[in-house]
Amino acid sequence: MDSTVNQYNSKNAWSGHIAMLFANFCWGAMSPLSKNILESGVTDGLTLSVIRIVGATLVFVVAGFFLPESVAPRHEKIERKDWVQIVVASFLMITINQGLYIYGIQFTSPVDASIMSTLTPVFTMICAALIISMPITWLKGLGVALGLGGALMMVLGDQGSTEKAINPMFGNTMCLIAQLCAALYYVLFRNIINRYSPYTLMKWMFIASTVTFGLPLLPRLLSCNFAAFTPAIWWSIAYIIVFATFIGYLLIPFSQRLLKPTVISMYSYFQPVTSAILATVLGLATFGLIKIAATVLIFAGVFAVSRSK
Repeated sequence: MDSTVNQYNSKNAWSGHIAMLFANFCWGAMSPLSKNILESGVTDGLTLSVIRIVGATLVFVVAGFFLPESVAPRHEKIERKDWVQIVVASFLMITINQGLYIYGIQFTSPVDASIMSTLTPVFTMICAALIISMPITWLKGLGVALGLGGALMMVLGDQGSTEKAINPMFGNTMCLIAQLCAALYYVLFRNIINRYSPYTLMKWMFIASTVTFGLPLLPRLLSCNFAAFTPAIWWSIAYIIVFATFIGYLLIPFSQRLLKPTVISMYSYFQPVTSAILATVLGLATFGLIKIAATVLIFAGVFAVSRSK
């Protein structure tokens, strides 16, 4: 317990906060981009998930030959005893979390999907209390409540969405399961990330997910009509692979070294903020007083949880 406390009180924790803030901004922009791709009719949720995971795996493998050794150690090997944990971690955080979330967006609206993502800190706080006996202090509970309130204010205050939900109950359930798996990952795999570099860990997690998820769905990927993809769709896919997956997921194990699981999950509240900002830039919405108040609540929630002992 002492080593964990010292780890979370690290003077470099600020870099963990910046990393998770940037990662969740990337993920927040991914939701509307994914919805636009799916609504174009050129592909479906499962195929887009396979494209995302396989594409990110290729980027991890190829980039490892060009990045400096300090970022991507080329000779670091996974110990035999850790392979089971890495496969399970990849199944929770990549296969299920990524696959089910994009699949769920196909059936529900972006607003509902955003609401489901805001439940990750609640799941994480409960799992941390049950699994690793991390106490639920009044300050932590207050922070989660503030952040959840701000996120709900953000997504419910925007009533301009016109997307139709094919099967909202099914889609919301898929997104909900995805967030629960993310919470379990944040809590269960705190220790293994200290033994390997973030790049090595995520590279092998994506390779494992490509084998367990990509290979069974390879016929679906090969049957996809890529000729129908417009330049805008290709640019959106490139963003999803490079920023929302490669960079975003590379920052997770880096932040896990410095921040508590609940603090990491709290940054999911910034995803609706990113979506709102992107919609404003595109002229689809306005960033008014409600969204400003919601953003303040989210920042206050993250601050409260990070200050909790």
